[in-house]
Amino acid sequence: MAEVQALPGKRMVSYFRLLKNANKEDAELVPLEGDSSLSLKRDTKSVTTKSGNISTSSGLTTEIDQTFYEGISKVSDEFYDAILEDQTVEYWLVDLDRQNSEGKFWSIYARARVTEDKPSFKADSTAERSPKMSVIGTPKRGYTALSDYDKAMIDYAFRGIGKIAADTKEDGTDGNGTPYDGTKALEDKVPTETIGEDDKKETNQ
Repeated sequence: MAEVQALPGKRMVSYFRLLKNANKEDAELVPLEGDSSLSLKRDTKSVTTKSGNISTSSGLTTEIDQTFYEGISKVSDEFYDAILEDQTVEYWLVDLDRQNSEGKFWSIYARARVTEDKPSFKADSTAERSPKMSVIGTPKRGYTALSDYDKAMIDYAFRGIGKIAADTKEDGTDGNGTPYDGTKALEDKVPTETIGEDDKKETNQ
């Protein structure tokens, strides 16, 4: 039997968009995200008869809880728009550790209404938001592509300490760097010349 691969929760990221903007712009990553959770619930009712129990199910109820730290961002403002103006939103949970053969990422997609938003402005911590969403209908499962910009927002490439050119490559060579290659790690060696204080000063100038 093949080993089941555990998927870490921190690799499940959230995307958000107002439904009215679907034909105008891409969805955006929820910035400074904390936790996200999806609650799927279907109530059942059991009736006892002389022949045994009869079980019936009600419709599916789905709720989304999202937390993120407050910041100056489009997504943050649009969460306010969604609840203040009662707007329908689009919401994706994207698993960065699960891809199909096309290189697209497994995702749960839902349309929802923001039913609650609890900004928290404590004196000794960063401002935090905790919106709750009630899903319209049934969430759908599928696979979505991520742009290079999306991937850069989620992760970042190695950089050297040099100045970053205007035409950044994000391939590990920016700043006169070389990305780590585990297959060549054993070729590393101790330098023959030791950098002294004078050399450091020249390097930093």
